[in-house]
Amino acid sequence: MNGRFARSLAVLVALVVGPAAMAQANIPDPALKILPLPLPTNLLDSIPVAMPSSPIANPPRPAPKQQPHFSRTRFAILSASVYAAAFADMHQTFRERKYSWWREADPLARPLVRLPAPAYYAAGLVMATGLNWLSWKMAHSRRWHNLAPIPQLLAVGGNINGFRSNLF
Repeated sequence: MNGRFARSLAVLVALVVGPAAMAQANIPDPALKILPLPLPTNLLDSIPVAMPSSPIANPPRPAPKQQPHFSRTRFAILSASVYAAAFADMHQTFRERKYSWWREADPLARPLVRLPAPAYYAAGLVMATGLNWLSWKMAHSRRWHNLAPIPQLLAVGGNINGFRSNLF
């Protein structure tokens, strides 16, 4: 290990560890003056009195975080759109799959295409329900609530594309 590498490593460690060590130090605030407590002179003075708390002992707490806004109307409209687009794509595919020249291009739907009609529709609706459930869970998450409509919009777009590709 050469000297340059050791110095660089020492500087890096000091930059990473230094602020953490300073954050744990108990450095008194010079602006805060601690007043001495008067000694009790009689029995009434010996009753403990509530001391005003210092800002260091009780730091201000941030306001509680608001729950993410969840729009039931938007979710219901997108869910209905997912089911409608999935059903339209499944129905169009079911009508076209009887031709010998027809071939499924979607790798997710390819294993399901040769199922009997009730199983095919049930599998497609289960997939749409799972996607709506994922979007519901994302909408109720603090981290992902802004991105919750994206899976539903992608599913609607994909199913519309599948519907259109069967027409031509």
